[in-house]
Amino acid sequence: MASDHRHHILLVDDEESITKALQRLFRRENHEIRTASGGEEALHLLRESANPFSLIVSDQRMPGMNGAEFLEKAREIHPNSIRILLTGYSDMDAVINAVNRGQIHRYMTKPWNDEEMLLVVRQSLDHYDLVTENVRLLELTKKQNEELTELNRTLEAKVEERSGEIIIKNKELSRLNQVLEHNLYNAVKAFSSLVERQNSAMAGHGRRVAQLSRQIGGLLDLPADELIQIEIAALLHDFGKLTFPPRLMDYREEAWTLEERKLYRMHPKLGQDTVHFISRLDYVGLLIRSHHERYDGQGFPDRLTEEEIPIGARVITVADAYDKVANLRIDVDGSVKGIRISEGRLSEEEVYQRAAVMHLRKESHLSYDPDIVKQALSLLKDKGTYREDRKVGVEDLSGGMVLARPLYSTGGRFLLPAETVLTDSIIRKIRTIHENDFMDGIYIIRK
Repeated sequence: MASDHRHHILLVDDEESITKALQRLFRRENHEIRTASGGEEALHLLRESANPFSLIVSDQRMPGMNGAEFLEKAREIHPNSIRILLTGYSDMDAVINAVNRGQIHRYMTKPWNDEEMLLVVRQSLDHYDLVTENVRLLELTKKQNEELTELNRTLEAKVEERSGEIIIKNKELSRLNQVLEHNLYNAVKAFSSLVERQNSAMAGHGRRVAQLSRQIGGLLDLPADELIQIEIAALLHDFGKLTFPPRLMDYREEAWTLEERKLYRMHPKLGQDTVHFISRLDYVGLLIRSHHERYDGQGFPDRLTEEEIPIGARVITVADAYDKVANLRIDVDGSVKGIRISEGRLSEEEVYQRAAVMHLRKESHLSYDPDIVKQALSLLKDKGTYREDRKVGVEDLSGGMVLARPLYSTGGRFLLPAETVLTDSIIRKIRTIHENDFMDGIYIIRK
């Protein structure tokens, strides 16, 4: 490590010939050299010197105070100095004592090899430069942090003085952040309403998909911040359709031209490109782009499959599909007609809700993530939007069963409302009616 200053080196030895030899050797390195003939003299130099010594080289065997004792005291005066012990005999006890007490960095035996000595000194001074630079940087960092703290304190005081509000407390910062989040959410809802205004049949679609997506995400134990991102993406998932002609908003794909089909398939990417300009909505844009991907890889625009599709997009896809059938009343796979034929006494609302459930089940593992479909059906069942029904014969009825649908006789006579709890008395009456007016099974709520 190159140094941009001259190092100060202290040589301590009671033999003048040794210090002179080291002076001649080190002078070639352009260092500032000081010498002392003993420990007391060297300590005096350490205390009085205007400049810290980068390196201290001391002989071990000296009268009055040996090298280990001197280096221990020297460390108290200049703790960052590199300390090297010279010993003229193989006295390991002395070396160990110097390491333990004086915390020397190296020891060398006399006589030394000049090249080896120079290499050791250079490495030691590089280490010293590194240590002192670290100390300098730590001090600089501390000073800058203190200045930054003072600057923040001053800035906060000016803001408080000008606005009359205290904004330095975490509670207030949190409140301001909530305001920003609320404003962003209001802006998102405004953008979402633009699509709905284009086609009145779409009214409420984005809000319903957003609410259902957030509820499904909650069952998946997704983090709160991700649930927010999913909700926003669900509100804006059709934003790419904003410039579409009205005929592309009714989902009658069989009537579209090839060019219109290509245009429709662009709307996820158009939606992503639009929200890309809004700060903090990068992940939202990714969810919008991926909400028409299919679990089996046959979706668009990127033909992602299974876990490649972001989980938020998989959630939105299921919520979107359910709402299109249940609320927009789009018969995407012909299920509605079959339900009308087989269950003719259901209201239109019930028909489309059952068709939506049937569609999710049918497309599980194909269009939709089966785990998310499972959570969605569980949620809809708990909300009472969807119930698991099962058909039982009149002879299999038992007390405590609950009617899933209104009960009519075969002749069309109303007998009991839905959600009636069957008692033994009611069951006897149903069986009596059944003997004269055959009923082909009764739907009860599956438990």
